[in-house]
Amino acid sequence: MFKAAFADARVWKNLLTAISTLIEEADFELSPDTIKLRSMDPSHVAMVDFELPSSAFESYSCSAPLKIRMNMNSMLKLLRRVGPDERLEIAYDEATKKIEMTLKGKMMRKFTMPTLEPSEEEVPTPKLSFNARVKMIAGSLRDMIEDSQAISDNVKLESTGEKFIVNSSGELSSATIELEKGSEALLDLEVKEPSKATFNLNYLAEIIKAGATTSEVVTVEYSSNMPVRIQFEMPQQGRLQYYLAPRIEAE
Repeated sequence: MFKAAFADARVWKNLLTAISTLIEEADFELSPDTIKLRSMDPSHVAMVDFELPSSAFESYSCSAPLKIRMNMNSMLKLLRRVGPDERLEIAYDEATKKIEMTLKGKMMRKFTMPTLEPSEEEVPTPKLSFNARVKMIAGSLRDMIEDSQAISDNVKLESTGEKFIVNSSGELSSATIELEKGSEALLDLEVKEPSKATFNLNYLAEIIKAGATTSEVVTVEYSSNMPVRIQFEMPQQGRLQYYLAPRIEAE
């Protein structure tokens, strides 16, 4: 049996929205202590890795480990009109294999939706080392990436010992956006060696736009021509992070 509650229903809605950026169906692993999810997008270009401990909920109860597969879009449709003063209760019935969501605010609304057959695929955590680590205000990174979208379909992230640089270049135009160490938006910059890597803007923009709704702080880690890890700070030592493969460019 599984039951959990959020004092603010929008927290769960925002988390689902962030996860659904990459995947339409997902396996949630429930345990007495935490909810976890790790899944690749259909093209295997990107991955989302999510964990939320029981302490992040208003109330939480899970009697035994469970694996539940849900359609993200279906659940988000039921939550599309969530208001700022609504509490959310979620329960899973093992007998019917259905999820019941109860929204309590000015009125009480109940929704029931079926779950899907869980996948047997296990997605391992990528084993990577990073030479550049950029910690910054999530909204500022979102703005930098959105500006780059006006120029190109790809963006190059660069880090030196003193700067974090976002470069984009199209047939006729180019853009360079820099944050210097010590600037208000750049909270921390650690560079073991100068690094640069190019990524698809469609993926990157969706990830950062969605993640920025869940957290005010983001950490970007990468090495030259290697995957990037984008991690958004979660409450109670939770985790919402993405991995995105680079576009390898000829020198």
